[in-house]
Amino acid sequence: MADPLTGILSQSYFGNTLLQYGQFLATIIISIIAGKVISFVIKNHLRKITEKTKTDLDDLVLDMVEKPVWAVAVLAGFMIGFQFLRVSQGIATIYYNIFNIFTVLLVTWVLVSFVDKFMQRVLAPIVSKTDTKLDDQIIPILSKIIKVAIVVLALIIVVSNFGYDVTALVAGLGIGGLAFAFAAQKTIADIFGGFSIFVSKPFVVGDSIEMDGIVGEVVEVGLRHTRIRNLDKRIVIVPNSKISSSVVTNITSAPKRKCVWHIGLTYNTTVAKVERAKKIIVDAINAHPECENDPIVEFEEFADSTLTILVIFYTKENDFGQFVRVRDSIGMRIKREFEKAKIEFAFPTQTIYVKK
Repeated sequence: MADPLTGILSQSYFGNTLLQYGQFLATIIISIIAGKVISFVIKNHLRKITEKTKTDLDDLVLDMVEKPVWAVAVLAGFMIGFQFLRVSQGIATIYYNIFNIFTVLLVTWVLVSFVDKFMQRVLAPIVSKTDTKLDDQIIPILSKIIKVAIVVLALIIVVSNFGYDVTALVAGLGIGGLAFAFAAQKTIADIFGGFSIFVSKPFVVGDSIEMDGIVGEVVEVGLRHTRIRNLDKRIVIVPNSKISSSVVTNITSAPKRKCVWHIGLTYNTTVAKVERAKKIIVDAINAHPECENDPIVEFEEFADSTLTILVIFYTKENDFGQFVRVRDSIGMRIKREFEKAKIEFAFPTQTIYVKK
């Protein structure tokens, strides 16, 4: 008497028995379980070993393997399991094409992820130790270019896998690219502006600059935009084409910082007190250790409501925070000494004469 289970498993549907379908599904399930086990071993055992090493390269390799290992196991399960099935040549071709597409997508994901992590965890710490900041700002650009190249190559492989002539396609894109170039003139101008910044180096990441009323620190130079953190701690995104065509003042490149004041005294201030005020200002600047001892303190003009004294001095360092503190210290000392000498600051006033 025949085994009932054998009879059921031998039943055929769409050219394959239930046993063959079962083998196909079992292979996929086993592959998924194997992927989970490998991922568990990497996360809970190998990770502890690599954390004890001095290099980050082994951690980088584990990061690259840990997440996609499950997807690799699933793909392997579908490939091995498909061997148990009997299908027509046309269906097999479609199946393998789909499998190849998913394989290309998986490899693309792994490579893009690897480029990101390699740049951030291996290359960035190395270039951060160099004297120049140019390599620091090139890394994000280089990372983007490599990732775009990987994605474009993946798309070419996928298109080629479907039997299309890639050469003819690229030629067609070249013709269409001309029309696209006209539509994307602004984008292209921004990209060329970015390359201009890298070549001419008017500033690098970390420099403080001023342009078109924007004052702040450069935090990133991208292919199309430059990000500047202004004095309000907000990020200002400026197109590179605008930067390349604007007058940019690199504040950081100056060896010193300049402070200019126009100090106004009341018109009833005597000449002796004006001279006294000038001496108080000079002494306050020269007494500060962070200031150059060559200030300009001279009478400037007879303004509408004030006798104006021009004050120009320089700090020894270019640091903005230090400059603000120095300016505050000198200003408060001048105010205290003026109060002691009974020298009055001027403010806008009007004198009205009434004719009787």
